[in-house]
Amino acid sequence: MTSEGKPLGWTPRDEREHFIRCPVCGEMLDMRDLSEVLEHLHGQEVEEEPTRH
Repeated sequence: MTSEGKPLGWTPRDEREHFIRCPVCGEMLDMRDLSEVLEHLHGQEVEEEPTRH
């Protein structure tokens, strides 16, 4: 559950906790930026969850 786009139950201690190193190319990426995350898929498929109608 979120509130105003922020996850509940987790608060970063500092700015560094928003970044991870890409295991393929080694570049640091900001996990808050979906476009950065998608650029680092390096050809991998994203599994979609089935939708219910």
